[in-house]
Amino acid sequence: MFLLFVTAAASILIAAWFVVEKLTLWRIWNDIGFPLVVIALFILLIAYILVERYEEKAKPLKILWYTAVFFIVVGPLSWVEFTYIQPFLNGESIFRYLILPLAALISAFLSGARYIQDIHNIGSYALAVLYLLSSFCGIRYPKIKVSDKYVAGVGKNRLDRIGGPGYISIGPGNAILTERLHGPAGVYSAGKFFISRFESIVSALNLDDQHGLIPAVSAVTKDGIMVTVKDVRFRYRVWSDHRETNTAAGRSLTNPYPFTVRAIRSLTYNRTVSTTGPNTWHEMVKGVISGAISEYIAKHQLDQITAPRYTDGNARKEISDQLGTLATREKLKDAGAQLLWCDIGHFEVDNKAVSDQRIDTWKAGWIGNADVTRAYGEAQRNAYQEIGHAEAQAEILMSIVHAFDDIDLAKDEKDRSIRNIVLVRTAQVLEALSTTTGEQTPDKDVKKDGKKP
Repeated sequence: MFLLFVTAAASILIAAWFVVEKLTLWRIWNDIGFPLVVIALFILLIAYILVERYEEKAKPLKILWYTAVFFIVVGPLSWVEFTYIQPFLNGESIFRYLILPLAALISAFLSGARYIQDIHNIGSYALAVLYLLSSFCGIRYPKIKVSDKYVAGVGKNRLDRIGGPGYISIGPGNAILTERLHGPAGVYSAGKFFISRFESIVSALNLDDQHGLIPAVSAVTKDGIMVTVKDVRFRYRVWSDHRETNTAAGRSLTNPYPFTVRAIRSLTYNRTVSTTGPNTWHEMVKGVISGAISEYIAKHQLDQITAPRYTDGNARKEISDQLGTLATREKLKDAGAQLLWCDIGHFEVDNKAVSDQRIDTWKAGWIGNADVTRAYGEAQRNAYQEIGHAEAQAEILMSIVHAFDDIDLAKDEKDRSIRNIVLVRTAQVLEALSTTTGEQTPDKDVKKDGKKP
């Protein structure tokens, strides 16, 4: 508006020089004030209509309301101007000398809007006009609200497509990074901010704890067997320059979403690129965790991972410890992330032949242990049987000896009595042994129900 005023004043002064007419307040109002008021109101009307039509998607009734207000204000001013002021001056109006500078200014403005549309690759020419109106005249600064679902650069707002000037309202738990033509400009968190010209939003971030899932991580073990770790779950957040255990300098009631400017810049500019384009922050964190798991698998054998011995340690705990090492933390720090928790899922061997062979190996070990136990039991049984036989023989001899001690034999009947005693004692012992054996040995012909066939 200042430029319009200077242009109009210069034109009027030049015209007054040639007309040789004394300038009065009524002449200044007639030749400068009234045209500029009408032009300013018309520009405001155009700006409001374009904003409602292309950015806020308002109803047509609202656009009609703006147009009605314009004519309600301009109509009475025009009536007073042409009914009272023009006849009062009783002179020739020199407003026509302002037409050429205004035409040049409007042409330059429209050409600039076309240039803005081309360099920013904007499909709508109206957005380029609105951008010039806000940056050149300060009319209808755009406003945008950053929330959890906001994605930078995909909306229809001028702040999304081109950049400032404009107002940004950031909700709690969110942050944005802006940049100018020469580099990063600033990092903003919760609050309302005004960004200047040539400053645009590069990325928007949710500062809440993020959860992730890696369906499968495959790697080859040290002995050349493919192992897959499935259902790896983890939680992370923006790197806050402090370890999780340092609660005094970490998250608190006064600072529920700690972060650093370096972390926001790292997760924005340190992104890796794949065949599909730049990876997201979530994909970068997943890549670091997958790399640490793959590195651990490559340094260990299959049995150390899936069936560790007591001396080998716990594979899951060792992987968790590796994710907390300085090297892994530095990689996450370069991605602007801080790992809070990670749960290693379950291990799976892709080759079925390896699993079958491991089952056979385990089976052989159990069978071998069972055979050793069975052989040891058989040997003990045989030993006890031999001991029992020896004890039985000793009992026979002792009973015979005691029988001789108890009986006083005549001399002429001594030989025959000894033979009879030996036979009787032997028969008693054999009868006792056969009775004991019959009670302990089950009848092979007896069925399970206790009846013979």
